[in-house]
Amino acid sequence: MNYYVAVDSGGTFSDCVVIGESGEMWTGKAPSTPPSFQLGVVDAVRDAASVMGMSLQELLGSTALFSHGTTVATNALLTRQGCRTAVITTRGHEDAILIGRTYQKVAGLSSDEVMDYSRHEKATPAYDPRYVRGVVERVDYAGNIVVPLSMVSLAAIEGELEAAGIEAVAVSLLWSFANPQHERQIRDYLLERHPQWVVTLSSELTPVIGEYERTATTAINAYLSIETKTYMNKLKSLLAEEGYRHRPLVMKSSGGIASIEHAMETPVALLTSGPAGGVMGAATLGGRLGQRNILTTDVGGTSFDVGMIVQGEPVFAQSPVFSKYQVTYPMIEVDSIGAGGGSIAWVEEGTGLLKVGPRSAGAVPGPVCYGRGGTQPTVTDANLVLGRMNPDFFLGGKHRLDAAGARRSMEPLAARLGIGVEELALGIVEIADSHMGDLVRKMSVEKGYDPASFALYAFGGAGPLHVCGYTRGTGIETAVIPPMSSVFSAYGIVQSDPAAVAEETLTLVLPCEPAALASALGRLQERALAELRDIAASFETIEIRREVLIRYQGQKQGVPVACDYPLQSAADIQRLMDDYDRVYEQQYGKGTAYRKAGLRISGLRVKAAAVQPPRSYSPGGGRAVAEPEPQYRDVYYRETGGWRATPFYVFDELPVGFDRQGPAIIISNHTTIYVAPDYSVRLDEGRNLVLTNNEGGDAT
Repeated sequence: MNYYVAVDSGGTFSDCVVIGESGEMWTGKAPSTPPSFQLGVVDAVRDAASVMGMSLQELLGSTALFSHGTTVATNALLTRQGCRTAVITTRGHEDAILIGRTYQKVAGLSSDEVMDYSRHEKATPAYDPRYVRGVVERVDYAGNIVVPLSMVSLAAIEGELEAAGIEAVAVSLLWSFANPQHERQIRDYLLERHPQWVVTLSSELTPVIGEYERTATTAINAYLSIETKTYMNKLKSLLAEEGYRHRPLVMKSSGGIASIEHAMETPVALLTSGPAGGVMGAATLGGRLGQRNILTTDVGGTSFDVGMIVQGEPVFAQSPVFSKYQVTYPMIEVDSIGAGGGSIAWVEEGTGLLKVGPRSAGAVPGPVCYGRGGTQPTVTDANLVLGRMNPDFFLGGKHRLDAAGARRSMEPLAARLGIGVEELALGIVEIADSHMGDLVRKMSVEKGYDPASFALYAFGGAGPLHVCGYTRGTGIETAVIPPMSSVFSAYGIVQSDPAAVAEETLTLVLPCEPAALASALGRLQERALAELRDIAASFETIEIRREVLIRYQGQKQGVPVACDYPLQSAADIQRLMDDYDRVYEQQYGKGTAYRKAGLRISGLRVKAAAVQPPRSYSPGGGRAVAEPEPQYRDVYYRETGGWRATPFYVFDELPVGFDRQGPAIIISNHTTIYVAPDYSVRLDEGRNLVLTNNEGGDAT
């Protein structure tokens, strides 16, 4: 039998999903192993193999496709552990990346963080600021060479970089996306003399307008190149040693899988690799359940990630921010905050207020209750103190949690605040839930959508434990918890198709000649298809999605408008303009469209996906026909002002149609589902748990 295997390597755990040819599905989970993340990846596969009654070698030897989502690039950027990187730009523009935009000091900060002026600072450079060099050359906006590339100035720069021990070079010249000739000449010159260097060209990585963003993206890609390549090679070698006979594939932030070689060349494309898998998994499951508008929420050990699917398609980010840098590479929009099971509780000096996160215990040492040396109380410890977790059934009983240790870690904080340990634990959980709920509202309301009109999917190791808390007060009435929720990003990766997204800047005034727009979209389509051919020579079915970014005259950013029809006549252009008005009013409100301002095209995006046969799965379990007898354990509630005996159910023992009012706790091998007193829970035919807020989702 052939198997499809995917692993999502996160900050705390590595998650594995295996799907067989006939639809059986197995899952595995293992602690992440920084800095050697490849070991945790293989450990997760080994855990799934043991569930299947196989050895690791037997499973990998029978695996037809191995796909991977990774945080290695993200971790290297956040911790500034990339390689020594230089930047070459057009002379006179050396300070552009340092100056940034006026908002760079607050880029990526929440509204509360923006008000804290001590956090107004520019990004720590993801390059060596001593080696930003300007080369003599100039290309104008139309791509005409105004000043030829000076090889004398380039030779002088090359000598300086060699003496400095530079390992990677980012080349981002002014208007190079209109004419890449000079950038290519620079690369050829440098690699001829230093074949060990990594050279990234902005004209190939991100050929779009925006000098600062393009340069920052190129610099980040170069900065992460060696760390990413080293990790990928180690993973590929380890998988081969254990019996895998094919090329591994890697999940990209744009929502498709690519060859491992392509991933090595474009590490910036991996910055939301795992979270993108969760969004794609939600799109797949939503298609089965008939839900086309979905908010995705992923609670892990270190972060809370929110994505959005509108009319069955993931929403792409207009200007994603990573470590205070705006990035222009195409990515599914996933907004994150530092709130997860490992978020540390602390008291702010000066105010005496209880704070939760963004500092995290991470995978090592982890929460106190894991017994790995953690000393600071976390959200997971708080849930355990409240009785919401069974300490004897963590990871299906493979690891016992230290409830007494979790309680002891909270006693100093509780004494400092003058409250009981249970009240402190409730406060920790409620603060974390509040932060998460704020992000859910931000992702939906600020884009012009009513969250009540969306289904919400809760996944990640801690998502089902907190979903009642972060949906309450948002207007969302129903939340869906998939049966593989604790490894859902890995599920999304195993379901993802090979795909490529290509973008470029195009400035045209509408209405325009149809041929000019059609020709530009055709060029982008060829770029995307060329990337697909890097995985395989041909595919049975390839789907193309074309988008035109349009804006009103005077606006900065364009709004993407789908263009799935040929552009052959003036009527087609008129249809495109009408579609833009409709999409604009959907996002910003009825009556906001103003055609008299004039319309301009600002860019294009084409996605090519090699659609594979669906990898259906059988959720398993559900053999029982009657509701099982629960085990009762005490849980602490604010609603009742104390402890209350609460039924604990085992997920695999629940029959389809199981339906009850909260409070209740449902435990599975890899997660715990907390059903609050004001929620009810039902198990549908696909073994998805559907939680309903009996008070309509409004704040209580």
